[in-house]
Amino acid sequence: MKKIMLSLIAGMSLATFTSPSFADELGQMKEDMKGEMGKMQSDMKTEQDKMKGAVKADEKKMKADAKAEQNKMKSDAKAAQSKTKSDAKAEQSKMQADLKSKNDAMKKNEDAMKGEVKGANEEMKGMGKEMKGMGEDMKGMVGK
Repeated sequence: MKKIMLSLIAGMSLATFTSPSFADELGQMKEDMKGEMGKMQSDMKTEQDKMKGAVKADEKKMKADAKAEQNKMKSDAKAAQSKTKSDAKAEQSKMQADLKSKNDAMKKNEDAMKGEVKGANEEMKGMGKEMKGMGEDMKGMVGK
């Protein structure tokens, strides 16, 4: 029994000596965990900030790309409009030249026809004079 008592006293003494050091250890662990948690939160915040920065950079790039594409489309549309306009002007000029050419040809035909009519009129006058002369000849023949 003496042995048991000694063991029990030794165990209690050991427990009393180790209790304060266990509490100290728990306190130390708690502080370590708080420190690690703070570090993890800081790391997470840094990572979050990096991600936000990357998203903003991507957003700016996408906006710039969209703006460039929009400007290209405007430029292409203006070029197409300009080409269509110049093609229309060229076609109009061609049509005007064709019309002028036809007008000139018609005037030449008109002048030629006027010349023919004038020639026919002259011929008719000549024939009229000839017929008058023939009529006078006939009068002269009948009258003799």
